[in-house]
Amino acid sequence: MDIVFEEFYQSVPKYSQEVCGDNVEIIKKNDKTIIVLSDGLGSGIKANILSTLTSKIASGLLEKELPLKEILSTILAALPVCEVRGIAYATLAFMVIDHNKDAKLVEIDTPAAFLYRNGKIEKLNYKEYVLEGKNIRESSFHFHKNDKLFLVSDGVIHAGLGGLLSFGLGWDGTAEQITRVINYNDFDLKEIIEKLVKIFMAFYEDKPGDDFTIIGMRYREKRKLTLWSGPPLKKQDDSRIVKKLIKSDGKKVISGGTTAHIAARELDRELKTSLKYEDKSVPPISEMEGIDLLTEGLLTLNKVLDKLETYKPGQIIIKKEDGASKLLKLLLESDKITFLVGRAVNESHQSLNLPLELGIRSQIISLIATHLKKLKKEIYIEWY
Repeated sequence: MDIVFEEFYQSVPKYSQEVCGDNVEIIKKNDKTIIVLSDGLGSGIKANILSTLTSKIASGLLEKELPLKEILSTILAALPVCEVRGIAYATLAFMVIDHNKDAKLVEIDTPAAFLYRNGKIEKLNYKEYVLEGKNIRESSFHFHKNDKLFLVSDGVIHAGLGGLLSFGLGWDGTAEQITRVINYNDFDLKEIIEKLVKIFMAFYEDKPGDDFTIIGMRYREKRKLTLWSGPPLKKQDDSRIVKKLIKSDGKKVISGGTTAHIAARELDRELKTSLKYEDKSVPPISEMEGIDLLTEGLLTLNKVLDKLETYKPGQIIIKKEDGASKLLKLLLESDKITFLVGRAVNESHQSLNLPLELGIRSQIISLIATHLKKLKKEIYIEWY
């Protein structure tokens, strides 16, 4: 089965700060993935600006595929230095992994990576050198199918400093926590990161003394999803489209009330509707045997589009139970997505006097597909 490379991260700001001083940039291309982590000196807005500037410069240069030495020299020349402490205003770690699973990792003033392999954490083999007066760690390695790699900012290894632990978790303590979580139950990558964040927060007694970020990476099997929205132009296509949905591999989603009623009729299955609003701006979800998610149509799809427009690659989205959040989660978790789109005019929409900016179903789904393609999802649209 095809496998894909996935990465997720979670950032937590220092206690009492509204924004995190760390920044992550992820660029997915057809033949490679670029991951950049920067930690700005201090915390708050200033640190966030510095880390964002550093990570944007690095990811932009890496995307242009310039020679590594030229990239590093440019970055180091661009980083201002604190006159008092004599250190750069931001740390930096970046990794590039290609379609052959060959990875190159570079670290500057940041904790060494954690490679989980064969049931334990291993340290990478590094080549160390000095460039522009800075100590550089560089590692080239082959990513195995069952490997997991974690990059962290120093707020992670400092967890507990001056409180529960005199000197903080440290690298070895962090490695122990990562190993324990994965070996206890090899969860989904997002769950691993979420559990680790809770552990680090506990060491900080829920009041982080520093910003911290953890990025997790791994290979996994490709996931598929088929979404049907809208009745077809030809009524005789009702049974055809229902059969295609039910026989499809992976998750199955229906978006639209009329669409759901067609499916219930063709499959002779009960459609269980709900009046419970998890979010006042999103209509309730329904249930039907054999369908993983059943949402309202136009309003929910438009809400998903809004969320996609502000989604940053690799982010772990906050878990919510409304239809748009559940649908977004499924779309982001899937790699091959097929949209079955009916183009019949929905009479119920004509009586709603919906604003023009909501657009029509085909336009919304096309825009959703465009955003998903930018995330390197494999997208197929069939019109009926």
